[in-house]
Amino acid sequence: MSDARESEALKMKIHRRKTRQDHPTDSGMSTWDLVRQALETGEIDEALALMDEGLAENRIVHHNLVSAIGSYLNYIFSGIPEEDIEKVLRQRYYPIAKDTISSQSSVEETLRRFVRYQRANLSKVTVVEEPDRYVVTYNPCGSGELLMRTMPALRLKKAYPWSWSRSGVPYYCLHCCIGWEIIPTELRGYPLYIHLAPEKPEDPCLQLHYKKAGLVPEEYFIRIGKTKAIK
Repeated sequence: MSDARESEALKMKIHRRKTRQDHPTDSGMSTWDLVRQALETGEIDEALALMDEGLAENRIVHHNLVSAIGSYLNYIFSGIPEEDIEKVLRQRYYPIAKDTISSQSSVEETLRRFVRYQRANLSKVTVVEEPDRYVVTYNPCGSGELLMRTMPALRLKKAYPWSWSRSGVPYYCLHCCIGWEIIPTELRGYPLYIHLAPEKPEDPCLQLHYKKAGLVPEEYFIRIGKTKAIK
């Protein structure tokens, strides 16, 4: 089932559920507060049903917000020169990247931070440890790739260092190159992680977290217009 159809099915599931036939004055209570109450009183089946409903509610809101952001980016970025997109995203992500670098003490901590974000982003995540790196797979990523699978995504016509030297990259995905690879390399000499963005909607989205900066292959610096300085 596609993500769009899954989202619609979840909406219908919520409308059909009988677990929250609340009085109107109680309908504003958080589903997660009701989960806690059910657990505290030992009503396990009720807690599990409410958890399903709470997750479905969150997924619907999340998908709607991501879709809205995708629409806004399509509208804004299609109305400015393509070369100016980098300036917009750099202004947004420079302070975030700087803060992320200053607050992380290890590769594993950086990985946990981004995986935590993607879990909250409703991504389907797997992590595999290899001798030199961790390979994180999102299938799909809960934002950029979700948009690729559920709505028309406008893409760059040309290739730039801030699009991994690739043309055809969806607007939404560009911040991963600028915020997590280019800016960190400028600030400390190497990316926070390497991003392998999907070229087709059905492909997974990959992050490569190398265990030492010197292990990052030179090709990943060349594609963003940088020189590998750390051996």
